[in-house]
Amino acid sequence: MSIKERLGDGRLWMRFWVATGVAMGLWGLLTCIFWLDSVRNLNIMTVVGLWIATAAGFQATLSMRKADPKDEL
Repeated sequence: MSIKERLGDGRLWMRFWVATGVAMGLWGLLTCIFWLDSVRNLNIMTVVGLWIATAAGFQATLSMRKADPKDEL
């Protein structure tokens, strides 16, 4: 399977976003239980959240490209 086919595979992205959601949910739960006063942890969560938002934008762009019949993706 080529990289273009892999990036265009909806199952890959569904697995990625489910795993990301579970990981972030666990991290948020652990933050509420153990690290609520940790400024460093909250700063790291913010940076990771920005990375996830960027990845979501990238994946949305791939979805729009796949919906375009003129695009070879």
